[in-house]
Formats: sequence, C-alpha cells, structure tokens
Amino acid sequence: MISVFSAPLRLRTCIVIAACLQLAAGIASAQEGHPLTGTWVGDVGQRHVTVVLDWDGKSVTGTINPGPNASQVRTVRLDPAMWSVHLEADGVSRIVIDGGLANIGSASRTFTGTWVEGAPGETKSPITLTRVDSMSASSNSGAAPTDPIFDSARRIALRGIVTNVEWINPHVRFAMKVGAAANAVTWVVELPESAVVLERNGFNARSLKIGDAVTVQAAAAGTTRYARANSIAFTKGGGVLFKSSVSARAAFAPVPRWPDGQPRLGPPSGARGYWKTDVQDPDTANLKAGDAVAMPWAKAVLDYRVRTEFKDDPAARCVPPGGPRQFLGPQGFQFVEQRELGRILVLLGDGDRNWRIISTDGRPLGQPADVVASYYGTSSGRWEKDTLVVDSVGYNEKFWFLSGGLPHTEALHLTERFTRQDLNTLKYEVTVDDPRTYTKPWTALWTMRWAPDQEIQEFFCEEKTS
Repeated sequence: MISVFSAPLRLRTCIVIAACLQLAAGIASAQEGHPLTGTWVGDVGQRHVTVVLDWDGKSVTGTINPGPNASQVRTVRLDPAMWSVHLEADGVSRIVIDGGLANIGSASRTFTGTWVEGAPGETKSPITLTRVDSMSASSNSGAAPTDPIFDSARRIALRGIVTNVEWINPHVRFAMKVGAAANAVTWVVELPESAVVLERNGFNARSLKIGDAVTVQAAAAGTTRYARANSIAFTKGGGVLFKSSVSARAAFAPVPRWPDGQPRLGPPSGARGYWKTDVQDPDTANLKAGDAVAMPWAKAVLDYRVRTEFKDDPAARCVPPGGPRQFLGPQGFQFVEQRELGRILVLLGDGDRNWRIISTDGRPLGQPADVVASYYGTSSGRWEKDTLVVDSVGYNEKFWFLSGGLPHTEALHLTERFTRQDLNTLKYEVTVDDPRTYTKPWTALWTMRWAPDQEIQEFFCEEKTS
C-alpha cells in the first residue's frame, strides 16, 4: 500500500484543518496577538466589571470600567512561563488583580484570580474575567468545532464496507462499517487530500462507492472513531486507491517578458499555468529565524501552539491564510497583471478562492494604524530591475501568517520580493517587521514552481459541511 500524504508541512496543516471536518459542538475562536490584549468582562460580587487592555510592544496598558469613573492601569506583570498576571490600576480607588490565564489558545480565554479594591489589606474577592472576541472589518468565520488531533502512535488497520462518501474540500472523507454485522461500528476516515487535488491526480467522486469493501491503514484521533488514512486499498484484489501523482514540470525556458522587457509573473502570452510551493517544508528553517528574535510572550505563545499540536490554528475555521502563508497552500496561486490599471491581482487557490490587490501606481503605503486591518493587508508594489518589491501593512491578528504558529500583532509590516528566475522558478523572500512581537526584523525565503498548462480549480472551504 502507498501512503497518500507524507510531506511534513502538509502533515501539520492536515492536523489543524482536520478540525473543519468534525460534526461535534463548537469551541471558541483562536487566540489573537498578545494574550492580554482585548476586552475582558466579569463580575465582582454583584457588580459587573470591564477591563480593556492593549499591548504597544513594550508594556500592557489599559482601563478598568471605561467611563468618567474609570481606573487607569498603571502596572501589569506577565510571567509567560506560568501565564500568571499581576495588574494594578488607580482611579477613584486602587485596584489590584492577581491571577492566571487559562486556555490561551482561545479568543475567549479566561483570567481567574482575586480582586482587591481600596487600601492594601482589603478583602480579596474572587473574579473570573472572560475575553470578549474582538470585532473588526474582517471577522472570524464560523465557530471552531472540537479538534481531532491524530495520534501518530495510535496506528490502526480498518477493514469494512463503505456506507457514505463525501467528495469535498478541504479533505475528502468517508464512513465505513467495521466488524461483524451484529456488532459493527462506524468509523469516519479522512483523506489527507482535497477533492481538487485528487481530481487533478485522476480520481473522482465515483472512485470510491457505497458498498465497496476497503482496507485502511490510518492514524486515529484520540478515543474517537475518526481517523486519517495513510493508505486505502480494495479488500478484494488489493487495488490501491488515491495514489498521489507527481505533477509534470514545464521544460526549461527563459523568463517570459512584456514587450517593454519587464518580467511577466503570469503565463506567457497564450499559455496557462499557476504557481505552487516548490519545497516540502519551508517552515522548518524559516521558523528558526523568527523564533530567535521573538519576544518572551511570543516565544511562550509559539510554545503553547506547538505543545497543543496547532489545534487552535484559524485555518481550521476556513479563516483566510494571510501573510506568507497564502503562498503555501497545495492549490497554488496566480498573478493577474492589470498594468493599465496600475495593479496586480493575486488569486489564491486555497481557502475560499480569496484574492489580494497589489497597487503598482506609486501610491504611498501609509502606516499600519492608517488602514483598515484585514487578512491580506494593504499592499504597494514597485519594480527594482527584475524583482517586484511589495510592502504591506494593515493586518488583523485573526490568522497565523505561517502554519508553524509564530504570532504577530497589528503592527506587522511585510516586505516581499518576487523574482522570476526562469519560466519555472519564482524566488520568494519576505522580511517580517513587527516591533510588538520581534526584537528585530527577520527574513524567510523559499521558491515556487510553475505548474504548466493548468488552471487553479474551484476550491471552497465551506464545502466541509456539505
């Protein structure tokens, strides 16, 4: 039997996106930016209180009970090792809150501890503050279901009869009855590939049918009857299903150019094609660069995301993959150069067929605080010889800009450099500058390859529930 899916990056992404496919009850959205930022609400005795906190890259500031009788936050100490917090505020009276953060991977995380109001020595009152998910022009889509974390150590073999097939994105799945008829149980098996990828490799919705007898080698998710297949074969005859194929590469050719000599980022005139990531796991080396200069709170957030196996990844809720991650999806992307309009469109194959606009008419970029925060930011591009240089600001904090879990804030500024080295090769280099998250800018890079004579196929993440 042949494994259908083994790339490390895809394996990580599969684990978190698999959450889309569960039908269980939802949980809160993923943590955004610095864990303390946002609005927190709770009760002290019979009194409702509101705490609003912000992070400027050096310290946490804020207000308790905003209004004419507000108390201003003067001191905040956070220990990321234990996620313990000490907060002091002055106003009509002095307020001290001590406690700890729980479930930091959730936007609705909690802060539980004690509240002391007045002179030192006053009675401590218990308090639990819950963070209210922030609102912005680009909100989270949907609620995250319970996350199945596939346990690579829990290898199972299933033999049974297919009872249902869902030919959907982002991953095909099917149900099967396993065991003798009287004691048969139902397992749900997910394929690591989407319907789009499988169809590109020659399979379709009729390749596996209700009533087929199959044997599955898989990794199970916890104690549930939910698994991710490593291989699938017909029980009779042993024919392998859903074998991945290797996409053909275009023959070598020089960089296609416009009549004025400027490189074309899309296909040559009269041709078709799109770009795909050329390397198995671009996160591996690039994450080290970001981790090396991350602030303590950011290191702690990254460590939490790794330890919890990326279960809070916003991609699990079909949130758009902003930042460099937009170029790492298996469906690829296209450039549409509208030179007469002074802009370049980036059409993305993953997510929900999202798009991004890069202005090339010389307009100024502005500052992060000057633009509406979004998933893809506001981008301004210019050509430096054969390299397109793009500056982007105005990002919200609702996505992970790399699948490895490095955090960012709304201060994020990206500088991307696209250099087409020949027909088949696009070098991508991005400098990450977020002074609230990293002590200095850092750079990541990888290459994309050209997929010739093809168009990006339709892919909608919402089809997970169809």
